[in-house]
Parts: sequence; structure tokens; C-alpha cells
Amino acid sequence: MWTMTTQGSLHADVRDDAVKHLVAGTSVDLQSLPGSGRSVLTQAIAAELEDSGWQVIQVHGVLALRERPLEALAVAGLMARQGGPQGPTTAVSAAVQGILGAVRGGSTLMVVDDVDDLDEISAGAIAAAHTMARFPMLTTSRHTPRARRAPHRIPVTVQPGVTLTLPPLGYVDTQTLLVETLGGPIDSQAVSRVFAASGGLPGLALPLVAGARQHGSMRLTDGVWTAGPDLWSPEMMRAVDPLLQRLSPEGIDGLHALSLAGTVDVTTARRLMSWEVLEELDGYRLLRFVPRDDEMIVSLFPLAIVEYFRHLGVGARHLKVDQAVNQAFGGEPAWRVPAVFAPWRQIGPADAGGPAHPPIGTAGEADVIMNRLLHEHWHRELLVRRTEWERTPTPRTAASLLRTMLVTGADADAVLAVREATPRTGDTRELVAFDDWYALFLGAVEHNIEWVHEVLRQAREEADEWVRLIDGIEAFIVLLVDHAPDPASLPEIAALEGEPTDTREIVGMARAELLLTQGRSTEGLEAIDALGPVTSTFALARGASRPWALLLEGRLDEALAEAQDQLVEARREHNVEGIVGATYVAAQVLSNRGRYTELRNLLGSVLSSGVIPALERTKHVALLSMAANLAADEGRGTTARTLAQQALALGTGPGPYPLGSPTQALARLDGADLTPRQARALTAERLWAESLALLDKGYAVSGYIAGMLAAIEEPTPERGAALAEVAARIPAPIVKAYDTFVTALCQDDPERLITVADRHAELGLVRTATIAYTAGLAALRASGGAARAGQVHEDARRRLEVWGDEAAAGLRSAAEGAELTAREDEIARLAASGMTNQDIARRLLISVRTVENHLHRVFRKLGVDNRAEMSRVLST
Repeated sequence: MWTMTTQGSLHADVRDDAVKHLVAGTSVDLQSLPGSGRSVLTQAIAAELEDSGWQVIQVHGVLALRERPLEALAVAGLMARQGGPQGPTTAVSAAVQGILGAVRGGSTLMVVDDVDDLDEISAGAIAAAHTMARFPMLTTSRHTPRARRAPHRIPVTVQPGVTLTLPPLGYVDTQTLLVETLGGPIDSQAVSRVFAASGGLPGLALPLVAGARQHGSMRLTDGVWTAGPDLWSPEMMRAVDPLLQRLSPEGIDGLHALSLAGTVDVTTARRLMSWEVLEELDGYRLLRFVPRDDEMIVSLFPLAIVEYFRHLGVGARHLKVDQAVNQAFGGEPAWRVPAVFAPWRQIGPADAGGPAHPPIGTAGEADVIMNRLLHEHWHRELLVRRTEWERTPTPRTAASLLRTMLVTGADADAVLAVREATPRTGDTRELVAFDDWYALFLGAVEHNIEWVHEVLRQAREEADEWVRLIDGIEAFIVLLVDHAPDPASLPEIAALEGEPTDTREIVGMARAELLLTQGRSTEGLEAIDALGPVTSTFALARGASRPWALLLEGRLDEALAEAQDQLVEARREHNVEGIVGATYVAAQVLSNRGRYTELRNLLGSVLSSGVIPALERTKHVALLSMAANLAADEGRGTTARTLAQQALALGTGPGPYPLGSPTQALARLDGADLTPRQARALTAERLWAESLALLDKGYAVSGYIAGMLAAIEEPTPERGAALAEVAARIPAPIVKAYDTFVTALCQDDPERLITVADRHAELGLVRTATIAYTAGLAALRASGGAARAGQVHEDARRRLEVWGDEAAAGLRSAAEGAELTAREDEIARLAASGMTNQDIARRLLISVRTVENHLHRVFRKLGVDNRAEMSRVLST
């Protein structure tokens, strides 16, 4: 069940803004789509003010009563008695007097839910009373075309006032909602499909899940909620209806046409409907416009509307709309995506050539549309490549099909069926490509390095001049799933002159990745640049290697700019490897910069896409792991564990790319019931073990980073010395910078820590700078240097502010010695005042578990083990 507790947690920023305005006497209008949860949030805001001693008056706009003047006020008990020498003489004056009587006596809030459905006379009576008493109002309204907005709307007539938009939930927030509703972890594929269908609207997501559970298409398997092939249920018709309730007949037909046409450019949309209808649908926020190349594309939002019209069945209106769509596409919509396909529905066995597998997978609303385009593209690609192979089963057509199946998530049986049914005839290069893609599947998906070696051994026997190409593919697969081969095992670019272009690009890119894994970033960058523009599918898929090299070089701004450009291009080209690879680099830069809001949005955007490319599984695991850590930081323990379990389910294990496992997040969650010192020790122990295992496999950079994280959790001289030895063998400048930080942290020398922090702040390494400042300030205070600590804190704040407000906000308070967030500080002080966790949860409209998670982090940051110690620290 979706409760006020859940809503208060998910929309805390909007709730806090609304409360701030209302307390200051400014009226607030919460505006959103139906199903966004504005009514639930309104009740949460009202409850918070009631807990603070406010009186709350509730009025509800009801569409069925809109033609009955003052009925809504009468139902709310706000009509004064008419008649008598002192009483009001008209119904309107009775309403005004009734409202004034209700708001008399101090802090009073009037709540009007669904204000658009309030009749004109009631709205006028409320506005008249407001001019006499000036009480704050909280109203809720839906997006409405400007031409259809009533002039008497309370949000217009009542001043001062602000409008706050309540956005749909992002991907991670949707997952949090589902986890709390279902009472346990949910498979990432199911989350992605629910998010795609609902667009992040709780009023659609929850009925979708409830109906799927009732009809058996969502079930609990081994403790995890999984979804069947089709989540739609009859109950969803009623859930979607409020979105369409106020549309004109032409608007309904317009939505129906777009549901059949799919995502189209604006020119095509204009052939389907008039500008007036497009404006109407846009005014109700049921369309999303997204730029692509030199055109603007348009799609329905949320995508559940597509299924709504599909399930209406065939009738006269459907036939009329379908005819209009066919005419808009020139009579025969040959490449129009079938209306039966939607991103939250599985691709069927006939499409994929094997057993059904669903698309795998905060995103903004535009991301929902871009994700739909991505699904449509790969759905078409799979059908085309499958058809080509079935008509002409050759190594060439099979290689193209296998490459597509690596993106769309086909299983071993389907891949093996293609392998066995393809005759080994034709061009040698086509045979090599066929064998390479099959070997990539065996390595990246099945993790069977012995089979990889055997397949490629046999391929070499027929490879002729393509042997070196096979060497490059094999080295890359070994890097992904087993250990880091020596870069010297592959020839340098200069030695590949005269080789075919594909060989040169694949071997050159594979060697560059081996160099980067060892932290030889300058050599890796030179190797990539020596290749010039690449054209082979494999080399194009490794495009993010260059911004990763820039990151290792310490050129963070360049790395971020290039990764962002690659991400835009990859989305435009539907290059899923490029999307994940570029996001991985951008996420690391944002983490180093302390830009956590941007990081959270970026991760949600990509994780919501619903497609996991096999060649970038390890980086996708890293993205899930980073999201799990952010969720843990925010006190969403169940969500964090679900994300971490989703990372583990991909089965890649720690590998060549830093942060490529959820070890840290899981250790923090497992230590939730321990004292902060014990929890830090547990996390450090697991990270250190992982670091040693990675270094043993030759993954120098990722091994060092895991060790650094262990040292941050529990710095010891032994760890500092061991990591210094590792860093001495890694030439990457960013590792050298990290080494100065780790050494200072493990020596616990306050002045050295502050010197290192100053340098990292100058370089834009905000995260490590903040940690070093925090440790240095704590050491200064412990040694009696409170005055010096105050000076350092003020200087540190100025240095970090250069990188943005969020960077400076991460710095621990000089007074408290901890980087407490506003919410942590609020909960800590309430707990210090003697309130129980249950009391705090009721006061703040959050769950008891969320309170416990926040307090655990407060204990951890303050270095205390109980509330008494926390109270002493907060009082100093």
C-alpha cells in the first residue's frame, strides 16, 4: 500500500518547500498529472503542520458537484447559518462567514484538493474570505491548457502564492516505491518495465503491480519479485482513465493515433491531427517533445496510454483512427513499430528465436521517450537480423544476429541454436566475425573462459591473415572475465601497419584497454589517438576508453565533456555500449567532483533504459553499485540492497573497472545493526579483501581504488604502506593524487591532511578533499586546536564553494565535526531531545527504518556508538 510515509520520503524536497512557503504565509498550488500523488503529498504536508500546532481545514473539489454552487463548502462544514438579525443574508455571505469563523484563532491552513473541480461560487467565497483574513492555502491542480483555465481559479486569485510542480518519480524512486509496496526486493527487469509503463506516476505504477500480482504475472521467486511477459491487467483501464477525463473527442482520437503510430516526428504528428489538438494534448502534459538531430520527435506520456488504447479492442473508432494513421504514413506503414509492442512487454519467442526474455533494466520524462526509441530500434533490429539469417543462414548474417542478441539479452540456448544452424562456409573474415561474436557471448555472458579459448583456437585454424584480430578479441575477453593480460602480448599500433583496418582497430583498442587497466594512462591515450577515427563495430563500442584515459590522467573537465558528448551521440545512434560506457566515466567524474544530485539523475536515467549490453556488463554493475551507495546514503536501505542484489545477479564479479562490484554497499547494509566502529571495520575488511583479489589478477587501478575505499573506512599505517607500494607501480596522475591523500589519512597528521585537502580542492577532487578536511579538523579538535580548526573550516568552505554549493555542503561542520545533511541534523537533534524513533517517524512522516538508517549514519559520521555520546557531541 502506498502510504503517506512513503510519499513523504520520496517527495521530501517538494514537501519541505511547500511547508516553508506556507509557514511564511504564502499560498502554495501543487500542480501535476493525475496519478502523481499530489493528494497524498498534500495530506503529508497538512499532517506536518498539524503536528506543529496548526489548524487544518479540508475542502475537496469534486467534478460531480461542480454544477452545484457552494456544495463543496457545505460538505466541508463551512456554511454559516443564514437568517436572524446578525446572520448572513445570502448563501455566499454565509459561506464567507463560515470560512472566516473556521480560520479565526491563529495559525490556520486551508487545503483545497482538486481545486480545478471546485465550482465558481465556492472559489469566489474562498477568495473573498482570504482578502479579509489572509490565511495560507494549499491547493492541488492538474496541468491544463491555458485556454481552458477558469479565470476564477484560486491559485490565480489568491496572492501571495507560488506554484510547485510535482514531477513524476525517477527510476530509483520508483524502485523504492515498489520495494516498499511489495515488501521486498524486485528484479531490475520488472522495475524497468513498470517505470516505462507508468512514467514514474505512482497512480499508474501501483495499480500495474497490484493487477500483475492478482493475475499471476508478477510473483515472488527465491525472495525476489519477478515479472511475467505482460504486466497489463483490466484494472489498468480505470487507472489510466483520469488522464483522459477532460480531453475533447478530437484529443482522444489524437492520443489513439499516436498510440498506433509510435514515436514520430512533429511533421508526421501534424498529419495525424491539427495544431489545436496537439496544443490541447501538450497542455494536459500528455505529450513529450524531444529533439533528435535536426527534427523534433513527439511521443505519448505516460506510455501506459499506448496499452490502454490497444486493449480497447477493434471498433469503428479504432478503424477510423487506424485508417488516418495509415494515410499519414503514405498508405502502408511498413516500418511502423507494431502497436502490440511496448517497452514493458517481453519480446516473444518468435521475435527472438528462442525462449522469451524481457528487456533488462532519476530518469527524466525525456529519458522515458528516449528509452522507448531505444527499445523500438533494437526490437526492429532483432526482427530484421533474425529474418535475414533465417532467409540466408551464413556466417555474415549470423554474426550480425549474434551481435544484436548480445544487446537484447538472448540466452545460451538461443545463441547456440544460431551457432549450430549456421554452415561454416564463405568468406574467411565473415567466419572470424562469427566466431568472435560467439566467443564474446561465451565470455561476457556465460563467463566460460575455457570455451572462449577453445572456440578461438579452432577459429585460428581457418583465420589466415586474421589471426591477430582474434588475438585482440581473446585478450579483451580475458581482461573482462579472468585477469589482466600483459599489454606486451599485443603489438603496438606501429607494428600493425599493413594489417586490415578491422585488425588494426580491434587490436589497438584492446591493447589500449590493457594499458588503462594497469594505470598506464598516457600510453593508453596515445594508443587510442594513434588509431584515429574508427569504423569497426567492436572499436566503436569501446569509445568510452578515451574519456576514461583522460580521467586517469586527472583531466576531469575534459573527461566529463567528452563523456557527455559521447553519451548524446550514443543515444542518438542507439549505441547501448556507448551509453553505458560514457555514463560510467561521467559518473566517476561527478562522484569525484561531489556533484551527487547530477550523479543520481544520470544513474537513474541510464539504469531505466531497460537494456544491458553484454560487452559493458561490468560497467553496468558499477553503475548499479554507485546507485546502491547513494541510496544507502539517503537512508533507503531496502532500495540500496535491491540495487546491490541486481548488480550481483549479473554475475560479473569485481573486474578491471573501478567500483565494479556492490561490495561496499552490501557491507554497509550488513553493518547496519553494528556500532559505527564495527560497521566501518566490517566494510574495510571486505573492501581490503577485494582489493587484494583484484591486484592478484593484475587489475591495478580497480584494485587500488578498492583499497583506498577500505582505508577511508578504517585508515591504518599498514594499509597506507601497502597502498603506497601499489601506487608506486601505477603511473596514472589521478592515482598519484589519491596516494598523497591515502598516505596522509593513514598517518593521521592533521597539518598534512589539510595540505593534501587544499591541493585536492584545487584539483577539483572534491570528495577526497572533503574527507581529508574532515579528518584533519577532527584531529585538530582532538589535540586541543579548536581555534585553528575554526580557521581551517572557514578556508576549506571557501575553497570548496568554487565547485558548487553541493561540494561545500559535504564539508563537516566545525561545530559538530560531522558532514551531517540537513535531514540527518534534524533527526539527530530530535533524537537528542529524547524522542523515540517512532516519535520521529510520525513527526517527519517517514518510516521507522528510515529514521534508524539516518541515525546509523549520524553515529558513523560523529564517531559515536550511542545517543548519549551523540548528544554530547551535538551540544559542543
